[in-house]
Amino acid sequence: VLEADAYKSSSDIFIDANVQFAISLGRVLAEYGRTTKILLPDENEYRRSAKIFKQALEMYDGISMGSVTGRGDVISDAIEGVMALFEGRERMKGDETPVDTYIVVNSSCSELVELKQFVEQQRADLLQKQGATIPEGWEQYSSEGKPYYYNTATKQTTWDRPVADEPSIILMNLELETLRGDLGLVAFPPKDVHWEFLSTFKPVYFIRQRDYSKTITESPFLINYSGAIYREYPGDWQVLLENKELTKKFTSVQSRPDRYTLNQAKEVMMEEMGLKTEEEGSAAEFFRRGYKTCTWWEDPKDYDREVSDNWRK
Repeated sequence: VLEADAYKSSSDIFIDANVQFAISLGRVLAEYGRTTKILLPDENEYRRSAKIFKQALEMYDGISMGSVTGRGDVISDAIEGVMALFEGRERMKGDETPVDTYIVVNSSCSELVELKQFVEQQRADLLQKQGATIPEGWEQYSSEGKPYYYNTATKQTTWDRPVADEPSIILMNLELETLRGDLGLVAFPPKDVHWEFLSTFKPVYFIRQRDYSKTITESPFLINYSGAIYREYPGDWQVLLENKELTKKFTSVQSRPDRYTLNQAKEVMMEEMGLKTEEEGSAAEFFRRGYKTCTWWEDPKDYDREVSDNWRK
């Protein structure tokens, strides 16, 4: 869908393209025996998408649809109640069948708080059903009186009590960096949403493209170049550099297991193009790079505030 190639929170085309993609992903997961539920932000979006994609949902077993909040706005909920009464049917609501994979689509920055509450409630319900036991393969230890847990198979250590058969949450949003950038602004959720929630999501497909320019003292005096930070799980994080002379638009110039900040990726591109002409540690290098060399969520001084390093490892 050509019109859906960028983030447009109010665009029905963008919303429908995401839902269609989520259904396709659900079909693939079904081949591996997984049941999937596609979650829209609220009941208003759910009711609209459920009508549009009703036939597609009925065609495939193991794929259902619902909403994160389980509610819409007051007027829309009232209209749905009246329509259901006159049509002699039950009010449209999300399927409550248990699933093992949730695919969350079209969440805005403000709706991340409700998604966090949804995930926490899912976990709390499972812990209540599980009782005092821990899943097979986990061992409990104590550090300074605080229990922690160790997985003998994956060698994973966590402070959180493990849950058996906890559903996977797929946050399908290529503009997650845009949402992160809004956190902490007036009328938006606090930055804690990243440290306590978004940091737990592991990027499976990530691309962050940027355009740059560098002034030089000889012709052509100004060099424009483009590149990107790229990751396709389980591969390493990569720095890509655009090469207009090749058939392949981007070329990988460096990779590593840990995520690059924007400034680190830019430095790698400049090194590759021979544009790093300032002496390291010099005033000229400082003025080119500036005082701030990363976004607030990339700042290493706040890494100890994260509950997980999944987002950058």
